[in-house]
Amino acid sequence: MPGSIHRAGFLVTASILRRRIHLRAESDRLSNHRRHHANHSVTSTGQSVPGGRSARRRKTYVSSILLPIEAFLMGTLILGAVVLLVAVVVRTAGTGLRNAGGKMSGGLINLVSLGLTVLGIGILISSTVVVIQAGSVGVRYAFGSVDQAPLLAGVRFVPPWSSIERYSTREEQWPTQREAAEPMDALSNEQMSMKVDAAVRWQIDPMQAPKIYTEIGTEEQIKNVVLNAIRKGVRDGMVQFSINDISKRNQIANAMEFQVDSALLTRPRVGGEPFRIAKITAFYLRNLEPPEQVVAAINNKIAADQQIETEKHKVEVARLQSDQQRFLNQTLTAEALMKQYLEVLHDMKNSNNLIVLVPTEGGAPLLDLAALRKNLSKGQ
Repeated sequence: MPGSIHRAGFLVTASILRRRIHLRAESDRLSNHRRHHANHSVTSTGQSVPGGRSARRRKTYVSSILLPIEAFLMGTLILGAVVLLVAVVVRTAGTGLRNAGGKMSGGLINLVSLGLTVLGIGILISSTVVVIQAGSVGVRYAFGSVDQAPLLAGVRFVPPWSSIERYSTREEQWPTQREAAEPMDALSNEQMSMKVDAAVRWQIDPMQAPKIYTEIGTEEQIKNVVLNAIRKGVRDGMVQFSINDISKRNQIANAMEFQVDSALLTRPRVGGEPFRIAKITAFYLRNLEPPEQVVAAINNKIAADQQIETEKHKVEVARLQSDQQRFLNQTLTAEALMKQYLEVLHDMKNSNNLIVLVPTEGGAPLLDLAALRKNLSKGQ
């Protein structure tokens, strides 16, 4: 009897799985037909992104996993109901057997029915328990209706027929470590093309998760929306500045961050208050490169300015030397030199220096006082 019960439950689950997989295969076939002429995803600039096809493969792979899981959960619910139904049937048979005189057999069958009842209740309870991990938020939906109360981290009880969409509430980074940098073309207000390399950190508000699921969809679709907002915000921010403002990196980065954050604010299609798809937590302007001809012109201007400064410095040095020479010519008169000479002689009375310069009209001979004293001593 238990073997037949398990076989019945698994047959029900397998039937649901086959139906879901068939529907998914049919959906993929229609999607592939629509994308027959598009092998790469296209950015807003018209350039193909090599990672677009791999992203679609990842999305299809995740969907192919989630759909059987949802089917399995629904099959678990049906299995629990089937087990309870079989338990009722077995208990009825046990009661009839006991009334017919088979007390031992009837009691054994009733014990089996009790076990089946406990098993069925346990299966039903397990299908109502959902664990939301830390750093995640869940959205409950069923039969086309979305519960507007998000499922925060922890153990949550939900109706067994519900499905759960999970989102990460941790900070996300673009580009990731596995992705290459994506230089973006942006125009200045003179309509000159600039190469912009930016990095962004962002995260979603868990309280907005139900609206995000209703308006946007899965986590992969949210990342696509954020990426498009980054591209739009970078271009809208750059167009506010001229090519001469390239040194104002902080102001340009702040303008781009504001534009990206504004692009992530949207209004529900059915009306109501606007909500934020994601919040920008950090914006990094890593590189801002003007066109090559502008870079060459800037370098030439810098070199010319440096040459001008060098020439100005040479002129200033020559002027100072000329002023110094003029000052010396004006102050070094014969009277001033004689005064300084007498002051030096006065200071030499306590000095061991015995060689004195004696200025005359014929020059400045040296007077060796030591030799003079020696000669005088010999003459005496």
